[in-house]
Amino acid sequence: MTIQTRVAQRLIHGRRSDPASGTPAIVGLYRYAAMTRQLWTAAGNDDPYADWWLLRVEQETDAVREQIQGLRQHIDRFLEGAPAMDIALAHSLEPAVVELSFGTPYAYQGAYLLADLDELVLAIMTARFVGLMNRETFERHLEESGRGVRRLFATIQGYRHLAVTRDDVRQATQKGQRAIELMGELPDEILSGELRAAHAPPLRGQAETSVPETAPEETKPDNKDAAAEKPDGSELD
Repeated sequence: MTIQTRVAQRLIHGRRSDPASGTPAIVGLYRYAAMTRQLWTAAGNDDPYADWWLLRVEQETDAVREQIQGLRQHIDRFLEGAPAMDIALAHSLEPAVVELSFGTPYAYQGAYLLADLDELVLAIMTARFVGLMNRETFERHLEESGRGVRRLFATIQGYRHLAVTRDDVRQATQKGQRAIELMGELPDEILSGELRAAHAPPLRGQAETSVPETAPEETKPDNKDAAAEKPDGSELD
């Protein structure tokens, strides 16, 4: 995958927290992929909380996709403000090429959203560069553009892996009670298994031959630290 803008590039590796300055961590694509793999494995092992979080991830993914599409349509109207001109999107002289080898469809969906965000930021920057957008509007849209993807990547952080099963929750075992204390009461349709995410793995003991073997996510990419979260307006070389 080729990523051209710094806004999107920063979300590949994310950012470590800095307790000294109070700077919060930002979950990047690689970390998000590793966390979705943990959810995916736990959901296949009959962890109802992992199922619940996968459903949340799926819903949030759909919401962020709609948000990016809506903002892109809005920016395209700026670019159509000069009807006599055919405006091509800006591009980077040094784009980042990212190798993708993930083990869940959710990680790939996160990557697709990152690519959509990259195109959106290119459109915002182009509108500014050709004089169709003032600086205040440019900075507002640039900040707004990455907010949804950052929110999606942080969605999983409330999940706690306790190796709990549906029987643990139903029978109120120690692990089941601990899970309820940490993550709340499960909706009945989640606990029963009636409601599962569209891309959830088969439950333990249920065969599914349509899922290909995939390589594990890269969990130790180089240069994990990223630049500051707030864009400065100079995203392309």
